[in-house]
Amino acid sequence: MADVLIGANTSLLLSAPDGTLLWRWDEDSRLRSRLNRSSVVIGTRWSEDVIGTNGLGTALETARAVTVNGTEHFNEALHDFACAGAPIRHPVTHRVTGVLSVTSLVEDASPLMAPTLLRLAHDIEEELYGETSMHERQMLRHFLAERRRTRSAVVALSADVVIANSLATSMDLDHSALWQQIESGPGDIVGLELASGVRVTLCRPVYRGGTVVGAVVVAEEMPADALVRPTPTRSRDLDRDPQRQERSWIRLVARLRATAAMTDRLLVFGEHGTGKRSALRAAVADSDLDYRELDCATVDEVGHEQWLADARALVEHADELVVFAHLDALDPGVCRALATILDRAPRIDGSDLRLAATVSAAALHNDVLPRVVLDQFPPLTFEIPPLRKRTDDVLARLVDQEFGMPTLSHEAIRAVQRHPWPGNHRQLEEFRRWLARQNRPVVTAADLPPAWLHDVARGHLTTMQSAESDAIATALRECGGNKAAAATALGISRSSLYRKMREYRLR
Repeated sequence: MADVLIGANTSLLLSAPDGTLLWRWDEDSRLRSRLNRSSVVIGTRWSEDVIGTNGLGTALETARAVTVNGTEHFNEALHDFACAGAPIRHPVTHRVTGVLSVTSLVEDASPLMAPTLLRLAHDIEEELYGETSMHERQMLRHFLAERRRTRSAVVALSADVVIANSLATSMDLDHSALWQQIESGPGDIVGLELASGVRVTLCRPVYRGGTVVGAVVVAEEMPADALVRPTPTRSRDLDRDPQRQERSWIRLVARLRATAAMTDRLLVFGEHGTGKRSALRAAVADSDLDYRELDCATVDEVGHEQWLADARALVEHADELVVFAHLDALDPGVCRALATILDRAPRIDGSDLRLAATVSAAALHNDVLPRVVLDQFPPLTFEIPPLRKRTDDVLARLVDQEFGMPTLSHEAIRAVQRHPWPGNHRQLEEFRRWLARQNRPVVTAADLPPAWLHDVARGHLTTMQSAESDAIATALRECGGNKAAAATALGISRSSLYRKMREYRLR
């Protein structure tokens, strides 16, 4: 194809699966020098976590063909280029083995770049297929035959091959453990319910010479409406459901409990409303410790002297877990006084958790708290992730409803799962109250509040886009809304910042 492109003022680039540039071809000296000045050289890495949006990295991140023109590049140094990128998938495993890109200067860009690139990527995949082994082809044939028969998740696997459709890829399947079970008896895994909430519905062994060399497995997730359809006994049975006990909140509390066993003092941080205090209460629920809490936000209400006296009295009890909630609500003077109290409190090496404090992630990362109080806690900290990273917790909370509340349709469930929940548990509680007031048996996605349209739209962002959006929002917050300062901190121009703010609907 390089010979065909002579005179088209283009360059061909090929990257490894991690975005490292492996090969570059160009015949136009002007384009070659511009690429060299922009560090588009072999050995550099062009994944989105390093460069931002670009033809190679974005195609790798989305695993789809993309075209990035001029100012669509995140890096301002690439605004002069037009890039079309396409992932090259292995024809058997369907894994991305590299990314091919056709690049030119913006003024030389042609609408034929994208179709030319797709044809070349297809030719490469054909060559790869011709080099695959007989066993891989056999597994591929069985996979394709089963995929045509069902719309469920399909996986063809053996000791060294895994082929899956998109549904199976999204499921939490341990392929090595699944293959070990198939080897011991393929028929025994039909009806098997995995801890991740996936049920195996069919297993077709693949034989060679009378020996099982692989299998095609059909699996399905537990019905979504079974997770969110309210029944009179649902909330009472929640704690006895072994599958729900594996959900993220239970695992989170278990990790917090393990961390608490390693220290006598702990700083717990996270976004507002993530459930930091609830997690601490749950972590000591089965211990002999009493949970005592002092809210730092009430210091002005009760007075500084009384609040500090209460704090001094609490830390003297060795058989209690004392939690200072909202530590970042204290002013510097009270912080220093509290640090003196904590400094004089007895310390017992090797004991379980006796003192904890909760603080917002923004305050911890932006050094809002005086060092004198932070030094009272060991460097070991524990983060409570936001609800947008704990979809299981959202669904579990919606299950725990009173009888008679509306049921969420499948589309509404997906909208709930995509929602970023910027207000975390407080916003979730308001949504439950809104849901309880709906005078209809089923709430569909069209019935959801209009205000959700902006937040749910963020749920459609790719992982890289979400990270980019969060980075911009954090920079704006740290710079007090000053866009010029935020652009400087991010290393981009103000025009790029404004464009990204419009794209991600940031205010």
